[in-house]
Amino acid sequence: MDLEDGELRYIERLAHLSLGETSREKFREQLSRIIGFVQKLQDVDTSRYASIDERGVDGRKLRGDSAGACLARDEVLDESPDTQRGFFRVPPVIEPDGD
Repeated sequence: MDLEDGELRYIERLAHLSLGETSREKFREQLSRIIGFVQKLQDVDTSRYASIDERGVDGRKLRGDSAGACLARDEVLDESPDTQRGFFRVPPVIEPDGD
């Protein structure tokens, strides 16, 4: 699948990328190949295989999710290096842009 210029620029905006013309063409080629591969995978008939939801990877049935005992909130927060108002405090991972 070949990406159109508008689609590529939209992806750049979403990913906060600023690509030069050479990089943009390389990115277009690579992303087009990835999308083409995923489209091929969608055409593969997997109807004869059980879903991993039904069986684990090794063939055994998976156990269901069930609630169990957990650690006390205060105990966990006491072990954390940084908390604020009853929550874990973590450093930001995305820098705000100037927009």
